[in-house]
Amino acid sequence: MLNRLYITRMQISSRFFVNTFICVCITIWANPVHALTLNDAIEQALHNDPTYLAAQANADASRARSSQAFARLMPQLTASANTNDNRRDYALLNNRGNTTTERYNSHGVQVNLTQPLLHAEKYFALNQADLLVNQADYQLLAAEQDLLIRLVQAWLDIRQARNAVLASDSKLAAGQKELDLAQRALQKGVMSMTELEAAQARRDQAQSEQVTAQTEYSFRLAVLEQIIGQEVRPTDLPLNTLLSERYASLKPEQSTAEEWIAQAENGSPAILAARRALDAANEEVSKQRAGHLPTLDMLASYNNATQGSGLTGGQTGFRNTVNSVGVQLNVPLFSGGEQSAKVGEALAMRDKARYELEATRRNTRLKIKQAWLAWKSSHARQRFGKQAVKSAVLALKSAESQRAHGLKADLDVLQARQQRDEVMRDLSKAHNDLILNYLKLSAETGQLTGGDLLGIECKDSER
Repeated sequence: MLNRLYITRMQISSRFFVNTFICVCITIWANPVHALTLNDAIEQALHNDPTYLAAQANADASRARSSQAFARLMPQLTASANTNDNRRDYALLNNRGNTTTERYNSHGVQVNLTQPLLHAEKYFALNQADLLVNQADYQLLAAEQDLLIRLVQAWLDIRQARNAVLASDSKLAAGQKELDLAQRALQKGVMSMTELEAAQARRDQAQSEQVTAQTEYSFRLAVLEQIIGQEVRPTDLPLNTLLSERYASLKPEQSTAEEWIAQAENGSPAILAARRALDAANEEVSKQRAGHLPTLDMLASYNNATQGSGLTGGQTGFRNTVNSVGVQLNVPLFSGGEQSAKVGEALAMRDKARYELEATRRNTRLKIKQAWLAWKSSHARQRFGKQAVKSAVLALKSAESQRAHGLKADLDVLQARQQRDEVMRDLSKAHNDLILNYLKLSAETGQLTGGDLLGIECKDSER
């Protein structure tokens, strides 16, 4: 009874996989799609990733604020006009008490020109605005480097997840074959129920690992969707392309982590942005201290006023034109301590910017050391992994050859294929890590470009 139950479950499982495969084939045939290349993913990410677009908007805003700071040093020209309908009642102070009413119109035009001559705080504000533009540009570059790293990591993670699915398929096939052999052996009385249960457990474990691998694959696709802003299906990706040996040929021993750190000191977008933030904080201190200084402006005005009646009752109307040019000096004497408090705030913010610069330096050093050590480790794992793959391939060929001569069973071949797929998966992981960590080093020094990402996959001429 137990044997029949195992056979029935195996038949149901086989039918399920066959039906699923047919449905997938029909879906692919009915919905042909254009393969999403890595170049396409880069273009879509640059146009759709909200983090990168936010940094781009911040850079645009900083340029607008710089233009505002420059405009405050330019002449300020204003014009105003007015017209009024007036009614005036007046009475002479005599014994008669007669009252006279006049209705008349008055209107005027005034033009004012103000040219700042001495405003120290405005010059400091302009310098500060230019520094903040530089900071925003470096922040945008840092966001671009971060976006490219997130994209290539998502791309390589998808490839690795797919390799894990293939390895889990091989393990499940070997486990299923072992279970079939155990069931037949039990029927012939040459295997115990305990051994059958062990084979069943190994098959179930392999099936569980396959589900886990497929779930991880779907999750990695979702990560890529978040970056490029569109749905990604397994059939959208040309995952059969090979990885280039361009980065594998680079040896970590040719450089040290300290050399990368030295490059980052003058090339890291994060460090450069933090430096500009400190420079801008220094300008803010100078700007607030300048609030205690006098200001000088040149003033010019034109005023034309027309009134239909005189200033007092009974007088005739008049037209009055006044042109004036002069300078105005303003000397701040006391503001209740507000300006001094602004200076204190600026000093505290400068200290904050200094500490943030140091924190950015330390964080960059840590990232570079982590990436360099991981690059070195993955380089070694790849070297040993290539040898393991050669051995596994030879073992598989030997098993297939011996099966043809009746010396090996199908289970031996499946187990050899499982071993080959697993070591190939591990080799692919080492290669992916090698590429990713080298690109992280490039990103931390501000040297990563989209062309570097396109170099991770082989061109047709390289295969």
